[in-house]
Amino acid sequence: MPKDIHTQDSSQQRASRLLLAMGVIVLLGALAYFGLTLAVNRRTPANPDTHFDAENGISVDYESAVWPVCQMTEDAALGHALQLASGEDSANANYQVVLFQRGDKATYEDFIGQSEADLKAAYGVISPRKVKLQVEGATVTAVRCDIQAYYAVLATIEYDSGDVVYVSGLTKLASISDIVNLVESVSLT
Repeated sequence: MPKDIHTQDSSQQRASRLLLAMGVIVLLGALAYFGLTLAVNRRTPANPDTHFDAENGISVDYESAVWPVCQMTEDAALGHALQLASGEDSANANYQVVLFQRGDKATYEDFIGQSEADLKAAYGVISPRKVKLQVEGATVTAVRCDIQAYYAVLATIEYDSGDVVYVSGLTKLASISDIVNLVESVSLT
């Protein structure tokens, strides 16, 4: 009988050590996840070197090295819109694109909700999260949608004048700082 007690006691000690080791591994995993989340979502300040006044009355200050394509385009969803892209080839793994359409509050009933529904229909599961963006003289409502390996940024920028800028951005990069910096540089001409 004393031998059984000793065996049971050492078995409990091994189980306790195993649980402690598992707890440490889970804690280290959580800390690594938190650190990676901070690294991926950090804000890098913009260094705009180019100013562009688009035909639709939207002005942007942007980094030409990040956004070499800056032009007006006809988008199926947004119509006549200002397009900034990181290149001509959308098959490039580092491709980013942002579209800016000018309208008013009546242009879309619920731009972000409609866009999220379109993304969900196209990609299945999306994970929208609110994003805090600041544009001088405007109220911004924005979300970031995690879509598989992509990030989409959807925003409405409402000015006191009643003008609204609708933003759709898509990136395959792990960081959305370039898009955030671009959106925060928007103004009306």
